[in-house]
Amino acid sequence: MGIRLLVFSLSLLLSIPATLAAQTQAVTPSQLQEAIMDAAKTREKNRNDVQAFFSSEPARKAMKVGKIDYQRVQTAVATLSPEELARLAARTKQLQQDFAGGALNSQQTTYAIIALATAVLVLLIVAAH
Repeated sequence: MGIRLLVFSLSLLLSIPATLAAQTQAVTPSQLQEAIMDAAKTREKNRNDVQAFFSSEPARKAMKVGKIDYQRVQTAVATLSPEELARLAARTKQLQQDFAGGALNSQQTTYAIIALATAVLVLLIVAAH
C-alpha cells in the first residue's frame, strides 16, 4: 500500500504543473500582435520625429557648418535600431525644448546638432562592422 500511495502521489504531483501550464498562457496571440504593432508605430513616430528635426532649416544650416552631409544623416536615421532611435528622438526633442525655452543660444544649438548628426553617422559605421 505504501508503494501505491507513493506512485499515486508522484503522478499527481507531476500532472498538476502540466495541467496548470496548459490552462494559462503568458501572452495571447492578439496581445503579442498588439505589442508588435505598438512597437512598430513607436519606431515610425521616432524615425519621423528625428528626420523632421534634421530636415529643419536650423539643423540643415548647422550640418552645413559642420560639413555633414544631410542625406547621409537621413539615410543613417532609417537604419538605427529601435533603442537608438528612441534615445535620439528624446535628445532631439530635448534640444528643441532647450532652444525654444532659451536655455541654449544659437551657437550651442549648432554644436549640439552637429554632435547629434555625428553620433548618427558613428552609429551607422559601428553597425556596419
